[in-house]
Amino acid sequence: MAGNYDFQWSVVLDHWPVLLAGAWIDLWVSIVGFVLACSLGLVFALGRRSGFALISGAAATLTEIARGIPPYVMLLWVHFGLSRFLGLGFTPLQSVVIVLAFTGAGYAAEIFRSGLDSVDSGQFEASRALGMSRFCVYKDVILPQSLRLIVAPLGNVLVGLLKSATLMGVIAVPDMLHLAQGINMNYFAPFEAFTAVLVVFVAMVFTLSLLIVAIERMMEHP
Repeated sequence: MAGNYDFQWSVVLDHWPVLLAGAWIDLWVSIVGFVLACSLGLVFALGRRSGFALISGAAATLTEIARGIPPYVMLLWVHFGLSRFLGLGFTPLQSVVIVLAFTGAGYAAEIFRSGLDSVDSGQFEASRALGMSRFCVYKDVILPQSLRLIVAPLGNVLVGLLKSATLMGVIAVPDMLHLAQGINMNYFAPFEAFTAVLVVFVAMVFTLSLLIVAIERMMEHP
């Protein structure tokens, strides 16, 4: 007993498998959202370098919109507003992935753009002079060099998406935080339930950070 609080760690231990299942939902949704965010972000970054004012302007506008909208607001808009407006009936998980992909794409686009800009423009011109198509120049010359510089920043995007994924509980996705709230409501064990969530999230972020560092080292010394 501390500060007149009766600890109930047995409640967490009894529900540990359920909490880990919720953590798995957080993790895989974040990874799917991250992959889509990187793909969309690369499209935005290349669009800004297209040389066509309409395309570059649209890409820049979408990038700023993606960065400017709070994930919580966009989640409510996508799931309750856009889904109904379009008549598509997004599932909660689909809504979460859409939000993570779009909001993450705004940050990924700026990272890709910085990475692409870091490669000397002379390499692009020399490759084009050799008869390579723009696609091949980016695929074989520009992107491989820029990826070495953007692994760590993209890793930060993944960690940020993992944190944002905890918002999915507001639309009833049974992620770890949502399940912990249920445990607290049933057993009134807020300290234990949310401490467990904190510990698991720190462990996941730490593991992802180690993985990112390992990938970064592999790319520095192929």
